[in-house]
Amino acid sequence: SSVVIRHSSFVIRHSPLSTLHSPLPSAPHFSARLPITNREQRTENRNQRTITPPSPISGGPAAPPTLLAWTQDAILASRSGYHIIADNLPGERLTAPRTNPTTPSALLLTRFLRRLAFSRWCVGGSFTVDRLVRRRIKAGFQGILHYLWCDRDFAFLDLLPKPRGIHWVGTFHQPPHQLPEIIRRPRSLPRFDAIILMSSIQRDWFLAQGVPPERLHVIPHGVDTTYFCPSPAPTPDSHSPLRLLAVGSTGRDFTTLHATASAFQNRTDVLFDIIGPASEQPAFADLPHVTYRSRIPDTALLLAYQSSHALLHLATSATANNVLLEALACGLPVIASQIGGIPEYLSPSCSLLVTPSSPPAVIDSIHQLLQDPTLLSRLAENARPHAESLAWPNAARQTRALYSQLLAA
Repeated sequence: SSVVIRHSSFVIRHSPLSTLHSPLPSAPHFSARLPITNREQRTENRNQRTITPPSPISGGPAAPPTLLAWTQDAILASRSGYHIIADNLPGERLTAPRTNPTTPSALLLTRFLRRLAFSRWCVGGSFTVDRLVRRRIKAGFQGILHYLWCDRDFAFLDLLPKPRGIHWVGTFHQPPHQLPEIIRRPRSLPRFDAIILMSSIQRDWFLAQGVPPERLHVIPHGVDTTYFCPSPAPTPDSHSPLRLLAVGSTGRDFTTLHATASAFQNRTDVLFDIIGPASEQPAFADLPHVTYRSRIPDTALLLAYQSSHALLHLATSATANNVLLEALACGLPVIASQIGGIPEYLSPSCSLLVTPSSPPAVIDSIHQLLQDPTLLSRLAENARPHAESLAWPNAARQTRALYSQLLAA
């Protein structure tokens, strides 16, 4: 059999059984093998290896054969991001940098392939991962194929018959209102054996695409509680100004953050430390009690968590969020927007939820912390234990159980 891809004025016929080594069949003026940069070639060679961490359960069952596929984003801190779960899962890692090629011909081909891929967010590295996966399938791999960022890296496998013995698992991270913009072929979603969601708010969208409910699994995002931890040094003095930390760019509500910071500009008992995109920095330049930084090193990010009193997490949308969990792991209580999946990752014992896009609600919560130091202390005491319940080994344990369930079925 063959798969026919119709695009604009041309038709591509793909004979899947004979061309598993290629991300797409050859076409006039295009190579069947995706060109990659020297850096990507080195990464491809380096990551075609089996990495099997010790099982956390001594004498437990043998690990299922697993391929873990993803592109690695350079903007994430070294111990941030969903890929950290791979340190707690057995299996072979197939990875590439989340970059595009730099040569004109390779970049042109990447743009062409993106117009056909399952995810509109695919980059050159995604097609490198696609090729690595197909090679392993052609070599006879059977077991679990888990795309860690399925909504940005899954490319062309859904255009091929699924070989026997392969179980597709995809983790999807984006909020439901973005998924229609990202996923080109939602009709392929029911072909997945399991879909891992970051939040229950995503469930209804997948059900609407025909995914059976028993294939949807909410497994919360995790956090590296070994790296992100409270400082061994004394915590900020309760008599010092309240230091509020805000971190991140995607899905952040900078309008509300600016209005909140402006409300305290004539006070000396509140300081704001903002780590965000450089494009937002000019708006805060006239506020003397605000420190604004961009693209800081990992050590500086950890120190920012450890030297603050609380995290101010104002969002316009979210499923899971690294910053939220990392702050909790460092012992910070959280003031957060009650939106998307954020409430699923928090507890009243360690956080204050506020109405989204409401500066008065945020200002009121800050006043609560200023007026009641015991409240701040109580929330801080509960932050670290809450984060420990979301540590990566717990997320990995649920994921391994899902793998075993699929293989048993």
